[in-house]
Amino acid sequence: MQQICLECGMSISGTMRNCPKCDNALNLQHDGSTITVDIAHHGERVSEALRKMQSEIDLARKGVVMSIRLVVGSGLIRDEVLLALRDLQFRGEVKDFDTESSNRGSVLVRLK
Repeated sequence: MQQICLECGMSISGTMRNCPKCDNALNLQHDGSTITVDIAHHGERVSEALRKMQSEIDLARKGVVMSIRLVVGSGLIRDEVLLALRDLQFRGEVKDFDTESSNRGSVLVRLK
């Protein structure tokens, strides 16, 4: 997978951590964007929703998005997602997260 350094524009292999041209940390680069993913409204069970959440976070972290909005609903999936996100934050895989004030059924997760 090819990646572009947002600092200098160099094309880089997806496995590199730092840009060989400008030495910028590639895993910290973002374009300020947010993607939205619904993990709770297509008949998912809790375990399926958590797998979907982890897969989407892993994929988003490899790209240049800054945040991911998880649509989780207001029930058990939401509660379990919040617990899982606390663990991911503790392990340093996400920067922080919070339920959105205007929609308690979605969680904004800052990746970078």
